[in-house]
Amino acid sequence: MTDATISVLVGLRLLVVEDEFMIAEHIGMLLEDFGCDVAGPVATIEEALAAVDEGGLDGALLDANLDGESTAPIAAALRAASVRFVVVTGYGAHELADEALNHAPRIIKPFSTAELEATLVGAFTR
Repeated sequence: MTDATISVLVGLRLLVVEDEFMIAEHIGMLLEDFGCDVAGPVATIEEALAAVDEGGLDGALLDANLDGESTAPIAAALRAASVRFVVVTGYGAHELADEALNHAPRIIKPFSTAELEATLVGAFTR
């Protein structure tokens, strides 16, 4: 963990939206290692929208799709709530189903701890 992580990520409450349990757990553990407070993980659009409505989020890590459905509605809700998010996807640099997803910072699965850290620091310092 770098000094940038300590100053930027520690204490952030980040929602993990991921439908693959092992990936969600791995992301959650990494976020905790960075000093973040992990909300979730949640695996459905409905659960994610409820978490956004509940409030208190500083950011989110958002899988590009959940069980074949675009997470564009979640991206829209996060934007409306002024909550920053990073798209986590296995689709690489390919266009996604929604502009909000395409224009968000993106990390490509599989990723390293250093890649996740750098992406989050970049997303939360802009």
